[in-house]
Formats: sequence, structure tokens, C-alpha cells
Amino acid sequence: MDFLRQTEVIQWKDGKYFTIKENSVDDEYTYLFIDYLPPRKFSTYPKDLEDFAIGYCLGEGLIKDYSDIESISLDGTNVLVSTRLTHNPEEDREQEGIVQERKGNCEHACVCRLLEYQGVNSDNAGGIRSELKSIEPNVSDFTINATQIIKDIKHLTDEARIWQKTAGVHVAQLKYEDKIIIREDVSRHVAVDKVIGAASKEGYDFSRCYISYSGRMPADMLIKVIRVGIPIIISNAAPASSGIDVARMGNITMVGFVRDNRFTIFTAPERINLDK
Repeated sequence: MDFLRQTEVIQWKDGKYFTIKENSVDDEYTYLFIDYLPPRKFSTYPKDLEDFAIGYCLGEGLIKDYSDIESISLDGTNVLVSTRLTHNPEEDREQEGIVQERKGNCEHACVCRLLEYQGVNSDNAGGIRSELKSIEPNVSDFTINATQIIKDIKHLTDEARIWQKTAGVHVAQLKYEDKIIIREDVSRHVAVDKVIGAASKEGYDFSRCYISYSGRMPADMLIKVIRVGIPIIISNAAPASSGIDVARMGNITMVGFVRDNRFTIFTAPERINLDK
């Protein structure tokens, strides 16, 4: 199922107008339950939610690798994650009622109503744990060719099936050796979480991976990449100054403005073979 919706609309062009059918993304709320921590609420394109949950946990520093996850189960668009680490519900006593409902393995209807009433954090602005107390510089000696960057962004666009139909999602691509993972979502953060989660399940060496995606590169996106150890991030969009600062501190190679036959390297240029 593509989770697409067709709507009859009026299109105006060159002084003329006519009725056409336009595709749009049928986005939905996803609730993420991690151990007994307060639930998180996201607006998502509700496919590949298991990959998203794994990537989110990695990017938020809640797990170190895929083996830390004991189980993942889906109940509609609700995702329940259990890890072997200690995530204590005492971190937020006000959510105790929600924790008790989850222990009872309910259908989450009352939980969702409570969340809508209280309001919860969303990852669309970078996540709950969006700051690093310290940054360990990435020491990977992995390199890619300059011409490959142009090819990767073209491949990203060519394979973005939902974007081609709607122009309403972001797309992320993770490359490891000759393997490529592509995921799409209405949130650029969730799209990146999905490819990270899928790669983690496959056991990819993140120090030899890189990500290409559509979207700006602020600090919270770079923090996600730093946490999992990916050395290169590429985008057809712009970085934020906060992203440049974090990329520099984390020794992450940040490439932006990949358009036509050009791009801009903002940090750690040594990982790009400029003559190839």
C-alpha cells in the first residue's frame, strides 16, 4: 500500500485553468513507545516503521547498536520497542499512567487520547535528546569520488517513487559498498532514521557508509549522523550554520547544494576525491 490520496483540484497555468487529479501523501501520526519512557508522537509516511524505530533509537543515543533491541511490534501506526538497556519510567513521573497502560498491553486508544490532550515532543524539529554533551570526532578514513556525489543525487531522485508521485516527501539514501538503501517520509529526520535503522539490521559498518538526502542540514541532523558514526552526509539543500559547527566539531564531511553538475563541501574535504 502506497498511502497515497487522489484529490480533484484546479490547476492554473498561463492564464488558463482546468480540473485535474493530484496525488498527495496520506500521512498519519505514529506513536513510538520505547521501554517505559514517555511516548513520542510523529507525523510520518507510515511505511518502514520498524526501520524508523531502530534508526531513531540509534540517532537519539538510546541504544548502541541493533543487538540492544529485544523486540519491536507494530499495532497499526503505534510502534513498541523493548531494549536490553535500562530506560526507567521514573524519568518522567507525570507519565506514570501511560506506562501502566503499556504494561497492560492495551490497544493504546486511551494513551493516544492522553497524548493529544497533553501534547508531546515531535522529532520533526530534531528529537527530544537533540544535544550532545561531548562530541567524539569521526576518524574514518573513508573517501568517495566527486563525480559519485553527482550520480548519487541523481539516483536519489530517480528512485524516489513517492516523491515523484506527490512531491510531498523527503528521501534518504544510505550507501555501503555496492549496497543502497532508500526510504521516504514526510519528515526529513524520519527518512534518515529509516535508512539508518535498515542498515543497522543488515549489520553495515557505519564508518564505511554515507548518506545522501533531500533536506536542510541543521545541528540536530548532524548529531544523528555523529552518534551512529557515519562520516559523510550529502544534500541537494543548504546547511544551517549550527550544522556546519557540529560537523566541524565531529569531523563529518558535509556536502550541500548538489545541483546540476556542482556541489559545495563545507567541512572535512579530505574525504572527497576532487580529481575523480
